[in-house]
Order: sequence, then C-alpha cells, then structure tokens
Amino acid sequence: MIAAERQAVLILGMHRSGTSAVAGAANLLGATAPARMFAPAADNPSGFWESAAVVATNNRIMGEAGSSWYDCLGFDCASLDVTARTRALTFIMLSLLSDYRQGRLLLIKDPRLSLLLDLWLPALQQMKIAPSLLLVLRPPGEVAASLAKRNALPAAYVTALWLRHMLAAEYASRGCARHILIYDALLRDWRGALLRASRAATFTWPVSFDAVAQQIPKYLNDQLRHHRTYTSTRQTVGDPLGLWADEVYEILYAFSATDGNAHQLERLDSVRAAFWDWCRTHQRTWTENVLTGHALRNELRIDVPVDWEAAVSRLQLVNPPASLNA
Repeated sequence: MIAAERQAVLILGMHRSGTSAVAGAANLLGATAPARMFAPAADNPSGFWESAAVVATNNRIMGEAGSSWYDCLGFDCASLDVTARTRALTFIMLSLLSDYRQGRLLLIKDPRLSLLLDLWLPALQQMKIAPSLLLVLRPPGEVAASLAKRNALPAAYVTALWLRHMLAAEYASRGCARHILIYDALLRDWRGALLRASRAATFTWPVSFDAVAQQIPKYLNDQLRHHRTYTSTRQTVGDPLGLWADEVYEILYAFSATDGNAHQLERLDSVRAAFWDWCRTHQRTWTENVLTGHALRNELRIDVPVDWEAAVSRLQLVNPPASLNA
C-alpha cells in the first residue's frame, strides 16, 4: 500500500440522482474543484462540477469497449484485458494530472465513475491519492422520471441503467472508505447528512458548516427537485427489473446507517448475479430496441487530447497495481 499524500471525494451514483447537488455542496465545504469544468446548462443550472478531462477519459475507456453511460448493460471492467486496463489507468492518471494539480481534498464527480471504480481505485493509489466514496442514492422512479424528461428514455430502460450503475459502484467500493448518501435525507438535513458522510468515508470538510450555511440552499434546495415518486418501481415497470430495483434501493438505504451486514451483502450479490444474467441474455436486443435512432446516439462526445494518445503509448508503468491483472 502506497502512503497517500492527498485525499479525493469521489461522488458516485446514477445520472440525475443528485450528484451535482452533492458536488456543489462539497465544493462550498472546501473540496477542490477541477481546473476545467463543464459550464452549467438548462438541465443543471447550478453546475455539473465535472472535470472535462475526467469525463473525456471515462468516455474513451467505455468507448473503446463499445459502450457509453446510456449503453452500458453489457459493459464490465473485468472483461478488459491487461493492455486495455493499462491504457485506461494511464488515461486516468493523465486526467488527474491535467485537472487536479492543486488541492489537498479533491472533488471528483462523474456518474461514469460508478462503472469504472475497478480502474479508478488503482489509479488513485498509484497517484498517492486516498479515495473517500460518496454513493448518492435517489429512488429509481425519480431518476426514471428525470431522464424521461431530459433524454426521452423509457422507465424500464432507465431502471436497468440505475441497477447497473448502483450495483457496480456498491460492489467495487466494498472495503473502501465510503458512505451511502441518501438524497432525501440530504435535502431534509444537510448538516447531519454531510457530517455522517465525512465520518463514514473518513475525511474532514475543510470549511465549517456555519461558514456556508447561507450558500448551501443554492445546491441543496428541495425546490430544485422536480421529480418525486413514492411508488415502488415494481408497480411501474414490472418484474424482474422493478423487483430488483426496489430490493437494491431498500438495502442501500439501510446501508446509510450501518454500511451493511453479511445478510444484506448476500442479498445484493444475489440480485447482482441475477441481473447480470439478465443483461447477458437481453441487453443487446433490448438496447437496440430502445437506442436505435435515438438522439443519444448523436450526442456530442468529448475525447481526450490527441497528445495523450502518444503519451499512453510511451509511458511505461512501474509496478502496476496487482488489480490490473485481475
């Protein structure tokens, strides 16, 4: 284990789960934002807090595997060979060097991180950055409603994407300093929620809560929450996806207090195995039915700088982490 020189708060979770709100609050509380970020947009007026280099890197890693955030049901880090994993780790290190030269507590946010932790964790270790993981939990029905409005995606498909992101992030983060941060609880009592988060994920906010109390509502404001649902996902999308989503949400909700016990982890493992079997059987046909001709296929995708390609081919990693060979 390499001794850490800096820390990073990694904000994970499915798209439209409140990760941007958490990131905005984290920045107010002293986490250092990336040097280059995407500008706020109509669907996120308070800002995304995403590093352009990190998003480009994650797009490149997933794109080389024929995947993307909206077409990830068949994506699996474990299926990448050593060459692909080494390339990915090098791109990640370049993105960190590009946008995170300053700061002791870094703010790293991109929902794609949920799918790529098996690559990001060894890269952070190589860079001597200790990760503290915050997995933001929002009801899958609310996420589905938000993505239906923004991207015209059907509820059942979004439920599958939600399961893919949340199950991957939970499994890859076991044994790490982490906290399941419930979006509802954050809006009700941001002080309590963010204090529990920092204690569980073993880091300290550099700025006091009192110092930012007047600014926090810009990000953690219940009026900014446009989609609310208290209906079970099983009722809206049916089985098996709805059943799995309800069970995963219930278990992760309980994790926010205890980070899980053996029985709960076994239940998650069972759901993850059943869902992965479902993905192997259905994902290609199902994805094609949803995404053929969809506007997301024409979404502008930023890529890494061209000189990074040359750097990746030149750079020889010294003692790469053992997980690269997993």
